[in-house]
Amino acid sequence: MPQKKSLKQIEKQQRKKDSGEKEKGGRVTKTIGALDIEEIDSEDLMEQLKKMKAVTPTGLAIHYSLKVSMAKKLLNQLQKDKVVEMVSRSHNLKVYALTAD
Repeated sequence: MPQKKSLKQIEKQQRKKDSGEKEKGGRVTKTIGALDIEEIDSEDLMEQLKKMKAVTPTGLAIHYSLKVSMAKKLLNQLQKDKVVEMVSRSHNLKVYALTAD
């Protein structure tokens, strides 16, 4: 059976809670992969997509000096916005094409 906390320990815990300090081993919230690319404007991106025969995450990553994961997120967002559509897919490669709109 665990021991009860001493009065000093309870006071210390209460002070940390009131001052907003984190306890050791507390959970940390992370924001992963926020898609905020300043150097790419939509007109430049559309011109580049029109020039490409096959739009792949690797191709975008090379052209815009991005990580491939960021290029994948960008293409997923464009697919949700119905700017591009997936033409072909294998277990490790997705190929997109610009929609006819």
